[in-house]
Amino acid sequence: VPTSADNFGRPNANPPDIVDIDNLTLYAFTLNTDLLTVKFPVPSDYVSGDITFNVIWTNDGGVDDNGLFVKWQLGYQVGSPGDVISGSHANSPKTVEDAYGSDLGWVETHTEAMTIAAADFAGKQCIFAKLMAITPVGAALTCEPHLVGMCYTYTAYVNQ
Repeated sequence: VPTSADNFGRPNANPPDIVDIDNLTLYAFTLNTDLLTVKFPVPSDYVSGDITFNVIWTNDGGVDDNGLFVKWQLGYQVGSPGDVISGSHANSPKTVEDAYGSDLGWVETHTEAMTIAAADFAGKQCIFAKLMAITPVGAALTCEPHLVGMCYTYTAYVNQ
């Protein structure tokens, strides 16, 4: 299920810059500083298993980032009515490092999955997530990484 970047909440402190290109809104992240938040209800048709998240991203439109890296970090907490939701879940954060694979600018790139285990949100109604771009292990992009959106997958009830 895709979620565009403009569906995320921009916190009062350290939000990424908004970048509009043609018909698309992106968020440009300063490494280790900027963040976005999302309140993600456990889907009503969820039946079992993990929920996986993939970040959809690109560079700044330049042609000098081929083979360079970005690392995304997904922090989270879970909750239901009456729960204390401060801090992070014990298994948080999840990270994924990805390379830009083009000599062209504005190429849509999808990361590998970051998985939140079913046991982490069992019996809860909401996942509170925070997305950041952090310093990669490999050579970093020459620019700020730009978030296009996120996809998530889960096992759903069918034909009910």
